[in-house]
Amino acid sequence: MIFSGRIQSLRDRFDRLSQRERTLVGALGITFIVLLTLVVGFLITDGLSSMEERNAGMRQALKDIDLHRDAYLRQKARTAQLESRLGHSPLQLGGFLEQCAKEAGVDIPESNERPPAQASKQYVEHATDLRLTRVKLDALVDFMRRIETGPNMVVVSALSIHVRDDHHQELDVEMTVSTWERATLKPNAKKGDKT
Repeated sequence: MIFSGRIQSLRDRFDRLSQRERTLVGALGITFIVLLTLVVGFLITDGLSSMEERNAGMRQALKDIDLHRDAYLRQKARTAQLESRLGHSPLQLGGFLEQCAKEAGVDIPESNERPPAQASKQYVEHATDLRLTRVKLDALVDFMRRIETGPNMVVVSALSIHVRDDHHQELDVEMTVSTWERATLKPNAKKGDKT
């Protein structure tokens, strides 16, 4: 009822307008409808094209995932293998190096254990600097092989070899041997804390 009264009021006003005014109001109404149609059409077209771009991007991402899936699975398996070598308890690096040296027939006259360093959010690195003197090449190779092929993940992370001036078959070696362990949160630290 309320709307029919308003519509009747608008008709009465339109009837009182002159022919020229009626033409202008009609042209204005048609222009408004045409503009509204164009704006709605533009919004729909723009939405469809952006949706098509997103779909094309998703298709490309799926193709890339499929293309690199095998490499990803190989890398994931390698990471799992390395993490299994890390173990859950820290390796006593000094004792391990002494055992490897004894088995390879190498003497370690000087070693310096570095303080543990945070390697990432998940891992802590333990490293020891070694100085070997008068070591033969085959004994050095055997020593390094024993270090890196043990059950735990231990690597020679730095190596410097110098040939002795008095005996060319003997070497002076400086090396850094590193291992990692999983970092643990402090007992009173919350999960989100960085301390």
